Amino acid sequence: MNDNLNESDSVITNLTIRQLKVFATASRSASFSEAAKRLGISQPSLSATIAKVEQQLGLSLFDRSSRSLRLSAHGERMAVVADDLVRNFEEAMRSIGDVASTRRGSTSLALVPSVAAGLAAQALTLFYRDHPDFQVTLHDIPGAQVAAWVNDRVVDFGIAARSPEPSELLADTLLHDPFVVVCRPDSPLASRKSAGWGDIAELPLIVGGIGKLRRDVENSWLQAGLSLRPRFVVEQIRTALMLVDAGLGVTLIPRLHQQEARQAGLVVVPARMALQRELVIVRRADRALPGPVEHLIECFRQAAAAEAKAGQGGSRKR
Repeated sequence: MNDNLNESDSVITNLTIRQLKVFATASRSASFSEAAKRLGISQPSLSATIAKVEQQLGLSLFDRSSRSLRLSAHGERMAVVADDLVRNFEEAMRSIGDVASTRRGSTSLALVPSVAAGLAAQALTLFYRDHPDFQVTLHDIPGAQVAAWVNDRVVDFGIAARSPEPSELLADTLLHDPFVVVCRPDSPLASRKSAGWGDIAELPLIVGGIGKLRRDVENSWLQAGLSLRPRFVVEQIRTALMLVDAGLGVTLIPRLHQQEARQAGLVVVPARMALQRELVIVRRADRALPGPVEHLIECFRQAAAAEAKAGQGGSRKR
């Protein structure tokens, strides 16, 4: 059998969902007989299907030199692909089947982690009051992936920081999320009502975040006429908070991350500087969303409005 992975796409696309499901089930089973039982078909039928898949791909998917059912190297790679395709197909079919019912439908959305950990709980609480049986699948992923998932129709909509690059997707403002300064309770900043660049210029600075988040912080201190050299530059905000907790400096984070800081016993001080990120709702322009999904978006808007109002109060918990 030819184990060349560079087979033509036309051969691969001839595989059916049934064939992929049979292979995916067999790849997770201890034997063909167990897989056949789980699928409710005969073992000869399952074996014939597997053989047909291998023939179409030109690959050996199982190691037949072993007494136990074991995937070949190509089979392990194919199993990941088959699982994803079958799962996505079945989710899509469930969604289409339920679209006529506003109470038994489903949706999938992608959020940056700070929104998933903050606004999502409030928005979903509001949403489930009216749609208690509606299924919502939430993916908390890096902001750079949100637009791609929406564009590829993996999710119905997403929420992320606005990208500086132009996009064919619709991006509606949800919330302007200002930054806050985070320090230890024994820091000289802890007792302040707010802090500007002048207040933290002489303190060790820890910059956390990637991409536009980091660039916004850097641009802010340059606009303030400062030439800072951060003590640490890290990718994860959680790492920055751990370094602050260790007494190694102070950091700046978007306000939606402030609960993480407070849970770590740190002090959150409003930042007196022109530094904020714009969070947007991202969706396809050519895709009409069902009523319940539009209602879920509105619930996020209500949660964002409540968050903005709470932030205007300037309250600070320790």
